[in-house]
Amino acid sequence: MTNIQRKPWAPAAIEEQPVYQKLADYAAVLNRLGTNLAGLGLLVMTGLVMTDVIMRRLFNAPIIFADEAAGYLLVLVTFLGLSYTLKEDGHIQVKIIVDYISPKKRAFLKLLWCVFGIIFTMLLFVLTSELAWESYDLKAFSPTPSQLPLFPFQIVLPIGCLLLLLQLVVGLMDSALSLFSSGHLKNRKKE
Repeated sequence: MTNIQRKPWAPAAIEEQPVYQKLADYAAVLNRLGTNLAGLGLLVMTGLVMTDVIMRRLFNAPIIFADEAAGYLLVLVTFLGLSYTLKEDGHIQVKIIVDYISPKKRAFLKLLWCVFGIIFTMLLFVLTSELAWESYDLKAFSPTPSQLPLFPFQIVLPIGCLLLLLQLVVGLMDSALSLFSSGHLKNRKKE
């Protein structure tokens, strides 16, 4: 099992919860995989754009599909990095109010945020799955001269949504355990 770093406000007794710990461990492994794939996509995208610029400037022979593929790879990097960014609390936030409220209210806000996030992500998952399936079923290609197949790039959308959904469920469980366990709140006040 992996050792998951807890946020300062997360109760230590959560580690005693086997279901939570297993889910958090699975989410951590999948986040690492998604992040590695996103990093690889970023590397390929950078190399592709750099090669395109060199080919265009030096040999007047641009790579036809470079801009389009870079756009698809950007979506891959974004969607596969969402859950890891959430886990690391790296999304852009305005904390001017949240930093000044009690840990209990903060846990409640996070719980609400996770519920709304789960609803939105489930909807996004359904819609992106339908889009990817339709592209697969129709054997769709991009309407550009490069004629890239769309399915391999579009399947990343629902996969990224699943990773984000899993991390949101972990966050929801974390907030619920923090909020509804009185011992956790007492321990947190002592810290």
